[in-house]
Amino acid sequence: QVIEKNDQILTKPYEISEHYYGIRPTVLDRKPLLGKHTNYNNVFIMNGLGSKGTTMAPLCAKWLLDLIFEGIELPKEVDIERYHEKKNQK
Repeated sequence: QVIEKNDQILTKPYEISEHYYGIRPTVLDRKPLLGKHTNYNNVFIMNGLGSKGTTMAPLCAKWLLDLIFEGIELPKEVDIERYHEKKNQK
């Protein structure tokens, strides 16, 4: 697609000397992943914030700190356990 678009726009000849690509991982439900690591009790996870990370990070950080220091459960929609539960159900 990129070559086709370039050919429509560019009038001078060009050569592609190298090309790189990346895969951007995503979460199926597009919600953050927060929680305790399954193998290490002193390791916690906050990831999957995506394009809304700057607006969601403060609230997610609060939820995670409440879990760590107060033992308050995470909202189910962001708790990483939602994936462990599905895996264990199969």
